[in-house]
Amino acid sequence: MEFLLSSAFDQISSYDPASVRRGLRHIEGLLAHLCRPYTSASTSPLPSKSDRPSPGGIDTRVADDPAYREFLRLQEGFEWNRAVALRLVACLERLLGQESNDLTTLLILSTLDLLQGVLLVHPPSRRVFAREVNMTILLDLLEPQSSPAAIQGATVNTLVCALVEEWPNVRTFEALDGLESICTLFKRKDTDKEVKLRILEFLFFYLIPEPQATQSSSSSTSHHHAKTKNASPSEDGWSGSSNASGYGHVVRTTQEKQRMLGKYLSNVESLVNELRQSQPFGNLMI
Repeated sequence: MEFLLSSAFDQISSYDPASVRRGLRHIEGLLAHLCRPYTSASTSPLPSKSDRPSPGGIDTRVADDPAYREFLRLQEGFEWNRAVALRLVACLERLLGQESNDLTTLLILSTLDLLQGVLLVHPPSRRVFAREVNMTILLDLLEPQSSPAAIQGATVNTLVCALVEEWPNVRTFEALDGLESICTLFKRKDTDKEVKLRILEFLFFYLIPEPQATQSSSSSTSHHHAKTKNASPSEDGWSGSSNASGYGHVVRTTQEKQRMLGKYLSNVESLVNELRQSQPFGNLMI
């Protein structure tokens, strides 16, 4: 697996589209193998309720797969720590700097699809987006002037995969004016209807209350957020590693998020009411 990944990384680091395409296909083949149901003599064809993966955790039904164990070992090691996600983000950055054409668009879409897969197969890889430099690349892909509708929609999906249950990533997204970017795209008359639907789904997802965020925290959160933004890395417990963020200790209620979104959208209250009534993510005590 190390040889396969090394070869794929060399190829997606190239400026030759054909090489990038081959490298992406190698990674796609690996992820496809990891996502196959793994069966052995000791596994039951029908998993019990206790075998279901916990949110953000490792799926115990496939953890016995030798290939999956090897992938986890590499991703958690020093040399390969979150390597697949980081290399795919770097590939996106290079593709953004190339001439915009149909081939570049296809390569960006393939990279985004693979990035979504990695973030779902290996949840700890989501932490690379606590770093502003990595989050900025996704936000750049939302620019209406430089990205076609297909890329915008795929980027919104990737953002969900990057932010789910990673509250430091959400704070980084907010600090980089991600809400303004995504709401501006939503309000543009020329934005594709499918993209607007994806953004609407994203806004429902964003408004979910965060764990341990209570009404009483509303008065202290803004003060603490300002403090963490101005604090040095040592004051905030942030060593500058790829899985850390200066905003990691801040959590928000739905009401706080509603006020933040209200700066850019006029109908946020109706979104919150719809979230309460339809409960697409279950009973969240909003």
